[in-house]
Amino acid sequence: MLAISLETTVIFFLVLGNGCSTPVVEYDKSLRYEEYTIEHEISSTQARNSALTTDLESIVPAPGCQECTYEEKRYCLGADFINDHCCCDKRYELLPYVPHTCYFGNQLCTPVMSSCDQYSRLRICCCDKFVLEKWKEKFKNSGCKTTSRIIFTLILSQIVYMFVNYFIV
Repeated sequence: MLAISLETTVIFFLVLGNGCSTPVVEYDKSLRYEEYTIEHEISSTQARNSALTTDLESIVPAPGCQECTYEEKRYCLGADFINDHCCCDKRYELLPYVPHTCYFGNQLCTPVMSSCDQYSRLRICCCDKFVLEKWKEKFKNSGCKTTSRIIFTLILSQIVYMFVNYFIV
């Protein structure tokens, strides 16, 4: 018979117990992770340039469009509108005046509206002109506020400088 010494047996079990065996890692096989890649992206600078150079009168609603409701206008200014744009307008940038990023993955997207046709109708009839008007206003006002703050700060610092030099010195 084969004679195995106690020392050999101990070494064998020590090596086996110190990392030669791999632990079994269990994971939930029902979990799936989806990777997304950027389909297109409009930066704030690009959107600002586009909004300020696009003529509001160049956007004409299609024949047959009705007056937009409050709920439709609210949809136009919300994240659901951008989600539907990313889902329905693949490879076509129809909102160059709104800063956003669209992603695509392996699964089919579903629009928040009942269908992409419904989204397109609402975009053409209500959202295009309304959203451009709001972003144009926002970009114009953001520049004015910054400029007026700078001017206000300069005037205030000049007054403080004159006060210090006139009354204190």
